Amino acid sequence: MGFGEGCVKFFVSGANFTFALAGLGLIILGVLYKLDLNDYTSAIPEDYQNAGLAPTLTIAIGSIIFVIAFFGCCGAIRESPCLLTTYAVILLIIFLLQVALGVFAFLQIKDKATFEEKVQQTLTKIFNQYYTDKTNSSRDVVNLMQQELECCGTTGPSFWINLPATVPDSCKDSNDSNSYFEDGCVDEFFNFLYRSVQIIGITVLAISVTEIIVSIFSLCLANTIKNRERRFRY
Repeated sequence: MGFGEGCVKFFVSGANFTFALAGLGLIILGVLYKLDLNDYTSAIPEDYQNAGLAPTLTIAIGSIIFVIAFFGCCGAIRESPCLLTTYAVILLIIFLLQVALGVFAFLQIKDKATFEEKVQQTLTKIFNQYYTDKTNSSRDVVNLMQQELECCGTTGPSFWINLPATVPDSCKDSNDSNSYFEDGCVDEFFNFLYRSVQIIGITVLAISVTEIIVSIFSLCLANTIKNRERRFRY
């Protein structure tokens, strides 16, 4: 095995270990955002419910990357052209899926102004039902949102005062029970959704760029091994 072939083999093996960690990272990222978004499903505007699929797709792609990373390591260590070629093809397929996921994520929020307007309409409806919803579903979402995002009302404490209604205890700062969170939940929740989709999209696209490079090196290594075996036959 020549020096160049050894370097490529080392690069592919190292990249696969990195991919295993990246796949695990995508799974964790997807699970964290999936859990957060599940709590706020009813607060996501109906036109943007598909945005909730992004974490699920991220988990699926992360799982596939994690599994095939070991497949690629076996191909590099065993110097199997068949395994390396199969691995490279799978990487290219995953690359296309990740690009599609990244584009899908950004398309969901392409019109920021409309997205924010829809969030405001949905939250205003939920917050207005805080004291009238007999199922308490609106109350649960509002209390969770105000505590987790450290916000109060749709636009601030003044929302409850102008309703008029008693300001919920979930608006109170845990560090100071005599003061309320000043930020409105519309801005905080919108920023949370927008940032979540952006992070998922950027992370997936960044990893996909590395995958296309590794797939090329894998094909080069497979071709080099084939040529070496062919020379040994003769």
